[in-house]
Amino acid sequence: MLPSTPAEFSSSSNSSSEPYLIVVIDTEEEFDWAKGFSRENTSVKAMRSIEKVQSLFDEYGIVPTYVIDYPVASQPEGSLPLQGFLQDEKALIGAHLHPWVNPPFTEVVNQRNSFHGNLPIDLERAKLKILTDCIQERLGCQPIIFKAGRYGMGSNTVHLLKEMGYEVDLSVCPYMNYSLGEGPDFSGMSPWPSWLGNDCSLLEIPLTVGYTGYLKAWGDQAHQYIDSGLMKTLHAPGLFSRLGLLNKVWLSPEGYEAWEHRELVRTLYREGLRVFSFAFHSPSVEPGCTPYVRSESDLNHFLDRCRKFFDFFFGEMGGVPSTPLEIKRKLAIPSSL
Repeated sequence: MLPSTPAEFSSSSNSSSEPYLIVVIDTEEEFDWAKGFSRENTSVKAMRSIEKVQSLFDEYGIVPTYVIDYPVASQPEGSLPLQGFLQDEKALIGAHLHPWVNPPFTEVVNQRNSFHGNLPIDLERAKLKILTDCIQERLGCQPIIFKAGRYGMGSNTVHLLKEMGYEVDLSVCPYMNYSLGEGPDFSGMSPWPSWLGNDCSLLEIPLTVGYTGYLKAWGDQAHQYIDSGLMKTLHAPGLFSRLGLLNKVWLSPEGYEAWEHRELVRTLYREGLRVFSFAFHSPSVEPGCTPYVRSESDLNHFLDRCRKFFDFFFGEMGGVPSTPLEIKRKLAIPSSL
């Protein structure tokens, strides 16, 4: 569990305040998600299609945050499309660390080391420093927003982010437990923003993940039960979702439909959440690069899900587009500190 302090909106905000939406793109190389990790997987050809989603963001006045990893930052094919967005003030650039393709290359490539938080502190620091410097050199901006590759934060990550001047982290994936694969356990964390540490210098804005349905009050415990053993074999998670009993939803167009997005946002809004994070991976804009978009038809459906969600959020919900840095400015330092 990460040391954190709840971050609340200032006293000028109240329970009827408008919700804010940030959009985060994990901007990375293409690789086969079903296979092992390889230092050779550095292709960023999907970036040639990134304008397809950027033009959609422009329609809605959304300034997305592209958190970019080393293959994207270091290769012109990856960084050049983003330079134009940045110069036109249409996007923010953050950092995204995939250790197996980020120098220095001294560790063994395996599942455990794919979570950079498992690396020795000096190696994690060196990789983050090289990535940070590369982004600054290639795009001319100092990244101060970070998202861990594979959500792989570790015990030293917060310290290193603060050391290098980062101001917002986007790595926490609520209600997810990656410990069986030697990754972090976020099962006890919620989608509410929080300050990492007690000095309020680094804000955590988690992914928006939550439960909907009649059993949502018992969400984490109930989902662990139906998503394991015999219940999982009997496809209980899908059955519970179709019956409206319990559904774990990510606010992402990857694998989730527009009706699920609407249900999740309405549920979390009623519970008091006002900061929502809509996220996906950049290779999904190129058919054949992720499991979510295999064809042009899939891509059209993917973009349609985005459009339907934005129409809902900025229409019915009266939402406002924002950025991680704007959210940090809006959040007051807790008076108890």
